[in-house]
Amino acid sequence: MEKKRRWCVCRTVLCVGMTLLMILSAGHPLETVQAAVVADRVRAVARIYPGGSYYNGYMSVDHIKDGERQTYIGHECAGFVMYVTDKAFQETYYNGSPSYRKVYKTVSTKNIAEMKILFSKAKIGDVIRWTGRGGRHQAIFLEDHPVGIQVYEANFGSDYNRVWYDHLWPWDDQALWSGTSSNVSVFRYKDYGKIDRAVKKVSLDRTKLTLKKGKKVRLKASASPSNAYDKKVTWKSSRPKIAKVDARGVVRGLKKGRASITATARDGSGKKAVCKVTVR
Repeated sequence: MEKKRRWCVCRTVLCVGMTLLMILSAGHPLETVQAAVVADRVRAVARIYPGGSYYNGYMSVDHIKDGERQTYIGHECAGFVMYVTDKAFQETYYNGSPSYRKVYKTVSTKNIAEMKILFSKAKIGDVIRWTGRGGRHQAIFLEDHPVGIQVYEANFGSDYNRVWYDHLWPWDDQALWSGTSSNVSVFRYKDYGKIDRAVKKVSLDRTKLTLKKGKKVRLKASASPSNAYDKKVTWKSSRPKIAKVDARGVVRGLKKGRASITATARDGSGKKAVCKVTVR
């Protein structure tokens, strides 16, 4: 009887241990997958600016407010954050964007303890909005460390104009935090569930095409799986002086030669398909 009781206890402990091990090793599968995809998308954008190369673009997005269409324009750091969120999530962040929600609460930049709590709740890809001595600033959150937070940001000034990736904002930087005059907020894209529905494959109805000079043919692209969040593609010609392509996939032969027409998934997955074109 005693042996049987011991065996039952051991079996129970073993089952509980195995369950805990499975939970710990699996983590939160959905969140882990989405976080990995978010990281992938943000890093894909970062590759466009190797070595912290310069970014000084404008971004604009139309939105409806009080029943009227308005346009939000971002420049410098705001334009950069709009660009990154547009490429990473297909949902651009701007002040008052309905696609984003505030994380936790806005906290004082002078209260480092509260700041640490705020950023412990942040996820890669979240938008940081902050006002300091130098004016308003926005950045993309990457991760937090005991010494500070890693961000992806664009900075502009008389001494520098560059994009920073994996740039550290240290907690002991008095000019950055304690010397500032306002608060910091973190905003998150509401529907992370859409992000991991990435395009797995892009196909074209033709992989080879022969055109006479002056003629045109429309290529048709399809993206799979069917539940991919964004199945649209962008078009590009390797030699637009020989064969150019428009946003609808219409290819026009301009002069004799060969060119490659590439359809690339717009969702940032990097999936693409190519058609070889010969113009005669």
